[in-house]
Amino acid sequence: MKRIALAVASLSLLFLSLPALTSSAEASTTIIITEPTHRQIAGEFIDDQLASSLGVTGRLGELVFNPPLGTRTWIIDPGLVEEVTAMAGGYTLTSGAAGTGQVVATSWLNQLDRVTKSDKVIALAIGNPSKYWVSQLSPHEINYVLNISQIRLATILGRSVEPNAVYESNSRFTLSSTDIATIKNDSDYFAQTASYVDPATIDTYRLSLIKILNPHLSTDRRAYLIRDYTRAAFNQIHLVHLSPGKFTVTSTHQNLPITLTNGFPHSVKVNLYAIPTNPKIEVGNLPQLIIPAKSKVQVMVPITVLTSGTSGLNVEMTSTGGELLGDSVYYPLQLSVISPIATWFTTGAAIVLFVAASFQSIRRIKRRQR
Repeated sequence: MKRIALAVASLSLLFLSLPALTSSAEASTTIIITEPTHRQIAGEFIDDQLASSLGVTGRLGELVFNPPLGTRTWIIDPGLVEEVTAMAGGYTLTSGAAGTGQVVATSWLNQLDRVTKSDKVIALAIGNPSKYWVSQLSPHEINYVLNISQIRLATILGRSVEPNAVYESNSRFTLSSTDIATIKNDSDYFAQTASYVDPATIDTYRLSLIKILNPHLSTDRRAYLIRDYTRAAFNQIHLVHLSPGKFTVTSTHQNLPITLTNGFPHSVKVNLYAIPTNPKIEVGNLPQLIIPAKSKVQVMVPITVLTSGTSGLNVEMTSTGGELLGDSVYYPLQLSVISPIATWFTTGAAIVLFVAASFQSIRRIKRRQR
C-alpha cells in the first residue's frame, strides 16, 4: 500500500507540474531591432559606428547571433535593415573614406534571415520615432508611417510581416522653437514640390523627417540631421530657378530674354511675375509657362521704356498654386533710349537748320549772279 500511495503521489506531482512547464514553454520573448539612423537624407553614411554594432559581440550582433531560446517575437525597424543592406552593397562615408562594414553587414543580414525565419516578425515604425513629436510636426503621417514600415520591411526581408498598431516611443524629448520652425518650413518646401518628383523620392523626404524624431539620437546628431534636411529642402525648391542677368535697353519697345531652369524629372507649369523698380518702364503681359523636365527655356519679357536712366525688374516664379519656386531675381536695366518727344524735337531742329542753310545758299547764289 505504501508503494501504491507513493506512486500516486508522484503522478500527482507530475501532473501538477505540467501546466507550469507548458506555460514556460509558451512564453514569448520580444526582441526589438532598431538603431538611430547613421545616414544623411541622400543616403551617405555619416560615420562607421553601425559596423561595430553589427559584429558578433556588438549590440545588434548579440541580438541575432545569440538570441534567447524559445518562442520569439521580433519587432524590426525597416530603416535599420535598409541601412545594413546599403552597407552590404559597399559604401563610403561623407568624409570620403571607404566603409569597413560590408562583410559584417552581409553576415548580420544572413543571420537575421535565419534566426527569424520561423518566428513572428512585426514592423517597427521606421526610424523608431516618438509618436508625440510625429503628431506635433507631421500629424497626417501617423498612420502612414506604420503602413509604409510594414511594406518596406516585408519587401526587404522577402516575406510577410505583421503591421504594428502602436509606436514603441512616446517620448517628449526637447526640441527648440527654432528647430520646430525649421522643420515645419522645410516640410512645406517638400510638400510644394511633391507633384514634380517620383513617389519614392517623396517617401524618402517624408521618412527622413520621421527619423529625426528618434528619441535616442544625440543632440549633436539630431542638429546635424536637421541641417541636412534643410539643405535638401533648399536644393529641392531651387531645382526650378531663374538665371541672373543684366540688360542695356536701346529701344522704346524691347523683349528681355530671361532663362528658366527645371531640374525636376517632370515638366513644371509656372507663372512668371516681373515688377519694375520705378516708373521708367512698363511690363507687358506674361503667359503661363510649361518648362519640360530637365531642361532650360528662355522667355521674352516685353517692356516699354518711358524715359532714359536706370531701372530694374524684380522677377519671381511661382507654381500654379501660388508657391514661390526658387528665389526672386533682380535684373538691373540701363535705359539708353531717346524718348519720342526728344526725338521729335531733335528732328525738328535739324529740319529748321537744314532749311535755314538752304536759304543761305540760295541767297549767296543770287548775289553772285548779280
